[in-house]
Amino acid sequence: MTSVRQSSLARFLHWGPILSIIIYKFVTLTTLYFTEMWWPCFGSLGGFLNNALLLTLFVISFSCYLKCVIVGPGFLPLKWKPEFEKDQQYLQFCRICDGYKAPRVHHCHKCNRCVLKMDHHCPWLNTCVGHANHPSFVIFIFVSIVASIQSSTLLLRTLLLVLAQYGHRVLVYFPLKLTLLWLTAFGLAICLILTLSLLLFIQMKYVLKNCTNIEDWIVGKAISRREQDRNLPPFIYPYNLGRLNNIKAFFSKDDGIHWAVRDECGEYDLTIEQLEQKLIKESWKQPMVVVKEYNGRWFPLMFGICVCCNIPWTDETRMPLNVGEIVQVTRFRKYWMYGHKNDSNGTRLRGWFPKPCVFSIPNTSKKDK
Repeated sequence: MTSVRQSSLARFLHWGPILSIIIYKFVTLTTLYFTEMWWPCFGSLGGFLNNALLLTLFVISFSCYLKCVIVGPGFLPLKWKPEFEKDQQYLQFCRICDGYKAPRVHHCHKCNRCVLKMDHHCPWLNTCVGHANHPSFVIFIFVSIVASIQSSTLLLRTLLLVLAQYGHRVLVYFPLKLTLLWLTAFGLAICLILTLSLLLFIQMKYVLKNCTNIEDWIVGKAISRREQDRNLPPFIYPYNLGRLNNIKAFFSKDDGIHWAVRDECGEYDLTIEQLEQKLIKESWKQPMVVVKEYNGRWFPLMFGICVCCNIPWTDETRMPLNVGEIVQVTRFRKYWMYGHKNDSNGTRLRGWFPKPCVFSIPNTSKKDK
């Protein structure tokens, strides 16, 4: 328990949580500072209630944020196996965790663990959003939007009072030194409203469908496969139980391993589809040999301006390469590729790297006649 608690607290030692806490406290404290000039907390009942509401929203959202980081997404136990051995054929095996992946479980290469009902890895939390912290994550987003709307409204009201008092009695002390402070706080509040509103909209779609970001991607590929091959049986997402039941399942306190499914679906329908998609992905895999060394930097200037200006805008890792190594490439872009290789100790490494680093291995399966 102590080691788990220490690893949870260690998540705060990252730019994501540090910057998130600084931004949130900065906007809240700056709003209180400017509002106190024209609507003091102890000057009227309205001022007191206004400050109380803003601080209450801050405490609720900040508590949810702390819970998201400290509690984490919930991890599948190492070396996990299904209850019945015959069910192993329907599940993927994780070599890193040395166990099978339960339904709705995905391995996060940043957390280096299999995550229960993984939605995505959030750099602002420095951990994944999953079964254990997903409800707190959604509540945090919603309350933060409300708090940001209140902050931006109060800051805008401050500016209007400053403009209205021009040439008249000064009500609000607003020297030029505070202009930058106001602009920064107001700009951050507006950015929070826009970005978090979009994120809340996306998350609510997932909640109402009882799916995750990853599962939505899997379902999309399943539909695409059936559009290309009409002989495949139709795919039904097994966890969509109706909006009301989906909301109940989202806030449930289950173990994160066993999930209710639709009557016409089986427990392993989604995992079977994942296995089939993985086989297709493996068939696309292309071995390549490394011809130029790459140190893993995001902007490798030695490969030219085009490579630096077209980097993959994702938080996925960059994989260093040494000349002579063999890389199995699974994703292709104009200037970048994604693949994996085996380290000297047998560990599989994966990530993006510049396309000029590798060269296709000639197919020697056919002998010259």
